[in-house]
Amino acid sequence: MTACVVSIRKSRVPCAGLDAVMLDLNDTARFNAELRQAMNDYPGRIGAALSFSGFGVDIKSGAEVDNLWQYLRIPMLTWMLDHPCYLLARHSTSVPAVMRMYWAKDFLDFQRDFVRAPYRTALTRMGVMNYGREPAPPHPKRGILPLILFPKSGDDPAVLEETWKLLPRLMRKIIRDATDHYWGETARSGNVVGSVLAAADAAGVELRNDLTLMTFFVTQLDDYMRRIKAKILIQQILPLPVQVYGKGFDYIDTSKARAQILPPISYQELVDKAFESDVIISMNPNIDDACHDRAYLAFSAGAMPLSEINPWWAAEFPELLPYSYDFRERSLTAAVERFLADPQAASGIAQQHALVCRKERSFDNAVQEILELALMHRYFTFNFEPPQRYYAKHGE
Repeated sequence: MTACVVSIRKSRVPCAGLDAVMLDLNDTARFNAELRQAMNDYPGRIGAALSFSGFGVDIKSGAEVDNLWQYLRIPMLTWMLDHPCYLLARHSTSVPAVMRMYWAKDFLDFQRDFVRAPYRTALTRMGVMNYGREPAPPHPKRGILPLILFPKSGDDPAVLEETWKLLPRLMRKIIRDATDHYWGETARSGNVVGSVLAAADAAGVELRNDLTLMTFFVTQLDDYMRRIKAKILIQQILPLPVQVYGKGFDYIDTSKARAQILPPISYQELVDKAFESDVIISMNPNIDDACHDRAYLAFSAGAMPLSEINPWWAAEFPELLPYSYDFRERSLTAAVERFLADPQAASGIAQQHALVCRKERSFDNAVQEILELALMHRYFTFNFEPPQRYYAKHGE
């Protein structure tokens, strides 16, 4: 495999010894021209196409095989960044050429247990990107206030509650009971699926074979919990010297806040700001088996990640638990104050983890995993020769 087609903007960059040809999906004519040029530049040697969040997987070919990647015999791997309950159609595959990868095992498990798309899926975890930079040395200096960054947008949970008033009584009851079950079961942003099933089972509604209704309820609880938790965290840090970059918190009174609620910034601006920061606060999506990419951004920059605690985080980073939080006993306020009590010592711990994670959890490792999956997917989908003459692929 000597080339990788990536559906974003065009450039050629080295990628684990391969060429990456970046394609622009915003302009159909340009996309077609760039893909045609790539096929001319690498005749018969394009190894795979890669996209994020399902973009570009269903491009029509106009031929008898009406999917571009299937028609061109180019395996398409797409890295799914959100829970399958959102934009469900993107998580269902119609052709063997498309393979889906998930960065959180919770998302992959939902695909396996409920979506059950007929073709290939896999787990590819995130990693620490270096952005061409080295982690900065510990920033805090005595007498100078540390820079604490919280990249976070939110929405008013009360607005969502208002929409629920339009639902039939039984649906409102399932949502309400799922919410109560969730808060009773966890002090963290854990998986919401179990609470949805518990509430529906108690109401006598079977969801396991009703994917449409199942994903509706999962979406409600997942979205609501993210809104509620973001609200809790913003309210906890209002008295603290924290810079929040995001939108959607106009419904919170910040008139007497010490924290600054600032407009959203671009990802490149966020990276630049991260490398100036001493602390980056990270709030997970509702997952048990991974952390948000904001924690990896902190490791990239050598800043302290103040992440919430889930089983994965507790097992992987026990030394960081004093600087972590949950939604029951360990407040974000306490985690920030713990850092502020001795920022030099905390930054030393953060630096140690940054160096280890850059080595053991680098984004290059994730890229290598994707390449290995692409090789397997390409071989088995388009070039497979069975070792046993009596083996035949299912459905062939």
